[in-house]
Amino acid sequence: MTTSNAPYCIEDRIVIDDRLAARGRDVLIADVFDGLSDTPKRLSSMFFYDGRGSQLFEEITTLPEYYPTRIEKRLLEGFARAEAPGWSDLDIIELGSGDCTKISLILDGVDGDCMPSIRYIPVDVSAFAIRQSAEALTHTYPGLTVHGLVADFLTQLPCIPCARPRLFCLLGSTIGNLSVAQRQAFLQDLGRAMQPGDEFLLGVDLVKPVEVLERAYNDSRGVTAAFNRNILRVVNELAETDFRPEWFDHVAFYDPGQARVEMHLRATKDMEVATPLGREATLGVRKDETIHTENSHKFTIPQGRRLLESAGLEVVSYRQDPKQWFALLRACKPS
Repeated sequence: MTTSNAPYCIEDRIVIDDRLAARGRDVLIADVFDGLSDTPKRLSSMFFYDGRGSQLFEEITTLPEYYPTRIEKRLLEGFARAEAPGWSDLDIIELGSGDCTKISLILDGVDGDCMPSIRYIPVDVSAFAIRQSAEALTHTYPGLTVHGLVADFLTQLPCIPCARPRLFCLLGSTIGNLSVAQRQAFLQDLGRAMQPGDEFLLGVDLVKPVEVLERAYNDSRGVTAAFNRNILRVVNELAETDFRPEWFDHVAFYDPGQARVEMHLRATKDMEVATPLGREATLGVRKDETIHTENSHKFTIPQGRRLLESAGLEVVSYRQDPKQWFALLRACKPS
């Protein structure tokens, strides 16, 4: 993460604006210790994405067991062919943007002559990921401008520019990583932030056989396990703790009652974790105790519709693959 909230230019067509720093490091550290003080312990999935975490997740998306990215990309290609050729004077806002592979599929559909009128606004907590994407995209798409926002889209939607028509994108079933309360609050905030004519493209992972879901989060190469453990390295850097990631096992399973895959880290031994920032002398973690790091809720199409309608949005269309494993829902803010 950058240390200043002043916008800075990488080149003429790229501006990166760090709004996360404005929240203050103390706020982020408080989030960490609030979660670690809970029973059971938890950490926000926001802390997955430092540079290493972003690279690991990019690797996850290429794994044979991890179906969501492959399917969503095919759906995005169809969406872009059908919708993007007529776009101009548009801001495309990707919330929780990560790498640039998905937005590239959308930009591929934009007419080249219109590209200088398109602005891409990635919103992500990882400045590293935003900068990499911005440099790659401006090289690939002549005329495209990028205004990156290092921010938490759950709490900082008001910092997104609103002077032009906008297409908001929340892809990768990121909506499924939110708790019910977070999801409701985010969608209400988004509905209020959107202006008449703005659109929202939402990716949702659909309910499917348990074995398919659990295999996707327990890959044979252990990349997801490394990604899960990496959250402890991020916390160590941020909060000056001394977690030993290798002392934790990766655990992921599907809870049918909640319709979600849960990810946890399970301690393999008793340990005392240093907390030199003055909250306690040490933080005790017992053998077999878990830290809950992520939920990934699964939906049906009717549930996805209700989510959007609850935010005052009108569902215009949706796309899903033949197996009905993943869907893209497109909604607009009515006049």
